Amino acid sequence: MNNPAFIVDGQMEKRIVQNLCPGQPVRLMNCNGKNVTYDAAAKHAATLIRLLKRYYPIIIVFDKEKRTDSSDVVARSLLEAIATHDLQGVNILIGVPDCMIENWMLADITAINLYYNLHPPISQSNFEGKNGKSHIRLIIGSQHYSETQDGPLIFNKCNVTSIYKNSISFRNFFNLISSINCKWLSTFNPKDRI
Repeated sequence: MNNPAFIVDGQMEKRIVQNLCPGQPVRLMNCNGKNVTYDAAAKHAATLIRLLKRYYPIIIVFDKEKRTDSSDVVARSLLEAIATHDLQGVNILIGVPDCMIENWMLADITAINLYYNLHPPISQSNFEGKNGKSHIRLIIGSQHYSETQDGPLIFNKCNVTSIYKNSISFRNFFNLISSINCKWLSTFNPKDRI
């Protein structure tokens, strides 16, 4: 039986996970940015993983930020760096938004259109690898966007299937975590698997 714990980048991601998976532990890594090495991030993650080792799996959401590596390479490099910390028997799954969690929200532009009541609505586009926060602010114009207040509310409105279709980085992450018992994940329509 899955009993996951989560390690995430920031407060917005923490609130998102707490809304989607209530009761599961969520810890902040407090170590990210384009200049943070995989070894430094792995050291922080390993400390938290040791404290959460009774949970299965440990799910890490780690923003790609402005790193030149692809999301897949970032995930693999972080996992390899964590593996050097002697954490045998721990199942670690890593998701890396390309470039930040807002990019996953933008992969379901309908949620942003509805949240901000945009008329005319913005059409879906490919936002992978772009600065998600900047694009949300550009889309909503003079309306305010707060990561910690609006971000979790928008993400909760997002459709898993839409994000899966429009974000390669989310698709890769979803394929890792799809067996997790989560009401939000269970709304995915298997017919839409690419």
